[in-house]
Amino acid sequence: MPKIYVAKFSDETHWIGDNWPDCEKLVMGKAGVKYKSFAKMEDAKAWISGKKVVKKGLRVYIDGSFMPISDYAGWSWIAVENGVEIAKDFGTTPHPAASRNIDGELHAAWKAMEYLAKKKRKGTICYDYQGVESWATEEWKTSSAVSQIYVNRIADLKVWASFEKIAAHSGDEWNEKADELAKAALQKKVKTEKSKKK
Repeated sequence: MPKIYVAKFSDETHWIGDNWPDCEKLVMGKAGVKYKSFAKMEDAKAWISGKKVVKKGLRVYIDGSFMPISDYAGWSWIAVENGVEIAKDFGTTPHPAASRNIDGELHAAWKAMEYLAKKKRKGTICYDYQGVESWATEEWKTSSAVSQIYVNRIADLKVWASFEKIAAHSGDEWNEKADELAKAALQKKVKTEKSKKK
């Protein structure tokens, strides 16, 4: 999905485009310029106007995190209903992450679906890694161990979920918060592992 690039200038004018090179020419080295990328025009326009877009319904934002300094991946989910956070969970994968960040993404999706099933509520899983949806819907073949484990885990849970892709690092508030939570969980594990070695 192509991104939408927006620049806001100090004189309160703005620019919208569909490629980074054009945006870069306008913003690099310029004082007082703010810029962001978005997946949807409604989000871009909301940012320009300073208004917050509140998405209706139950949406569960997920993310995973990986750093080469750890064998594990971080994961998180945040449940948001009508723009308000109602629940969250985060941690690290119980086993070393064979597929790095993907392990964290899929673990987060599984845990999010567990939450929906426990609450007996249908919700939208908002993800930034395509495999979350494509393996769940059998659009992708499960050739890796991590994808096979994921598909088996969610077999009875996915009836509670629909899916929506959120472009990573595109200015989505809840996607960024889920990203921060997953990173923090992994950083905490790394810190704990280091202190144990001392």
